[in-house]
Amino acid sequence: MKLCEAGGLKPTDLQRRPMTFMKPDEPSIDPYVTIDVDDMHLARSTTKPRSCDPVWGESFEHTVEGANKLYFTVFHSAAIPPDKFVANVAVPFEDLLRRKDDTSEFWVS
Repeated sequence: MKLCEAGGLKPTDLQRRPMTFMKPDEPSIDPYVTIDVDDMHLARSTTKPRSCDPVWGESFEHTVEGANKLYFTVFHSAAIPPDKFVANVAVPFEDLLRRKDDTSEFWVS
């Protein structure tokens, strides 16, 4: 699996950088993605600094059996833990298996 990119990530009020570093109309986050299958953690992407539209282009390979859902969770890498939740999505493996072209990319909302 290749994690390509995310678009239009929105920081919460608590994730906005101090105005001394950025213009008020340019909020950004330092996002990374965790990848899980059901209750099992598989991988974590690198952190992309100051981006609401990060591009990773990272590949991950794992073998799973009898899995139900693939989860992607985006977090903001906070200077002071804990990291802040940004967004998540669950993709049923059933939907992935129904795809006709297993090499094509697809977007999830």
